[in-house]
Amino acid sequence: MNSFLTRRELLRRSLRLGGLGAIGGVAALLATRSRDCSTAGPCGGCPLFKDCALPKAESAKQAQAEPEYPSRDG
Repeated sequence: MNSFLTRRELLRRSLRLGGLGAIGGVAALLATRSRDCSTAGPCGGCPLFKDCALPKAESAKQAQAEPEYPSRDG
């Protein structure tokens, strides 16, 4: 019995595995992007606060920033 694959079978398996890999990659991407906040408390106490890009955290970061006042040189 011949242990080598025919070109057609090799192409079929390659496309099948490539398609499964692409589907897995898209699923992983969607799973990481649709992450919700897992803490019920304020954002400032969260260990992920510094790197968080959720709108709630961005708002809290902006609120924590020091306000800019006009200079007195004016």
